[in-house]
Amino acid sequence: MRVIRDNEMGGILMIPLLVDWRIRRCNVAGCREKPNTIIGGAGEGIAVFGLCEGHYQQGNVEGGTHYDLEWNDFDAFGKVESDTATR
Repeated sequence: MRVIRDNEMGGILMIPLLVDWRIRRCNVAGCREKPNTIIGGAGEGIAVFGLCEGHYQQGNVEGGTHYDLEWNDFDAFGKVESDTATR
């Protein structure tokens, strides 16, 4: 498994890569946060997926963790703060 992540600039340098690879959200089921980490080679049939900081840290422990992943059209970069305040 490969982890692609920018630890130096707070993740800002990841944005072009996330956009280019069309990773627009943390792909953990139910999560609606912006991704800042790309995981590749995690399993058969899964090319790449995105993780937010919280889910990255959850899996960044000895033994790792299991994620239930989902893909849909939700765009965490496109949400605005007023959208989350009304939900």
